[in-house]
Amino acid sequence: MQVFRAQDVEPLSDHEARQFLRHAARVRSLHILDEDSEYFHLLTAIPTETCQFQRLLALEYSVDGTIRHLPFFLSITLRRCVLSVVHPDLKYCYGLESLSLWGSTDSADEPSLLSKTICSCKSLKHLRCPLLDSTGWNHLSNLPTLVTLRIYGWRYEVQLDWDNLNVAPFVNVATLQFNVYSAADVIKLIQHSEFPSLEEFSLCTRVLPWVEAEQLFRALSQCRACETLECIYISSSSSHPGHEKHSLTAIRQFICFSQLRALRLSVHGSIYLDNDLLLDAMSSWPHIRSLKLADTRVNPPAITFRGLFAALRLCPNLLNLQIYLDAVNIDIDPEAELFQHTSLRELDICNSNVEDPKAVAYIIFSMFPCISSIISPLSSNRRISAWDEVKKELKSLRSSVMVQQGKDLCSGYTRARVLPWDASA
Repeated sequence: MQVFRAQDVEPLSDHEARQFLRHAARVRSLHILDEDSEYFHLLTAIPTETCQFQRLLALEYSVDGTIRHLPFFLSITLRRCVLSVVHPDLKYCYGLESLSLWGSTDSADEPSLLSKTICSCKSLKHLRCPLLDSTGWNHLSNLPTLVTLRIYGWRYEVQLDWDNLNVAPFVNVATLQFNVYSAADVIKLIQHSEFPSLEEFSLCTRVLPWVEAEQLFRALSQCRACETLECIYISSSSSHPGHEKHSLTAIRQFICFSQLRALRLSVHGSIYLDNDLLLDAMSSWPHIRSLKLADTRVNPPAITFRGLFAALRLCPNLLNLQIYLDAVNIDIDPEAELFQHTSLRELDICNSNVEDPKAVAYIIFSMFPCISSIISPLSSNRRISAWDEVKKELKSLRSSVMVQQGKDLCSGYTRARVLPWDASA
């Protein structure tokens, strides 16, 4: 069987090139993959240094290592564009509404070239790109069409004079995401602007020192997004010296966000939280659906079962909960409790300890009848085995109720006494 290889095919003849160009004028969307680059040699009869797709609206150019043929596809009619790196000819695509640059070079000229390109785009709605210089930030902050802004991979230093930088309010930006090495410039950007339409904020950074974390939380709480912000995701991938000496005040700073639906913090630091503070937070977040605090270390834990259930009464739509819980000192009587939270599906108890697996399993089963997943600690063999026992007891309780319900169904008998974990009560 003969194997077909692109390099064995002769380049297009003059007649074939004319036919190609006739069809190219009708193309509206193109997706060029890395493996497609082996066919570029077929186009030697066509001038690839200028665009031949005059009506192209959408382009995804996912070719590593070369952008030599990119001008061939950069039509002034482009509205959506996904590229590996910025190209000088992009400045002619001034009608772009969506631009995504998923790679970058180590060139010191890249931020300037990127900013010049972005400043030529007057209708951008969605942008994903590396770090900008001052010119780029000023342009975006004044751009009324911009809705989504994602900044990633700050691989080089860009010196920004924030004291003299005239940043406007980013009036319509709803999604603001950063995946960067340092949070310093993110904090300054938020401090210098307002973001009155912000709905989602996300920051993933390599290191987030305690001081910067506090500055970030404070800056978010003081911008004009208190009535609009629905999702906050903040994480750092490595710890920082001194984190263990301080407790972060994230919860207090975020109470002002009355529309909050998701809060996820994983910042390698202790987040202070007790029963009273949790109750205040939940009373301020009636729409909360996901609360994940990866590290709320207080020794001993300050959240008890009673405090947890008091807070959960105020957020009936909560689906996912990650929290550091005092599961040793049981301060409720599940037989006397009438409360059930029927929305919660996932419970992550972080590094919480437990001494009475059977009692804890009964509490979870009684109060959370719809839980489908319990995520237990990973750092201590003793705690792992204890929570494994909780899961085993929980499974046994569920099985016994299913068997009893099956017997009742077959016999036509209706129970006079409703068990406290019965979700239909």
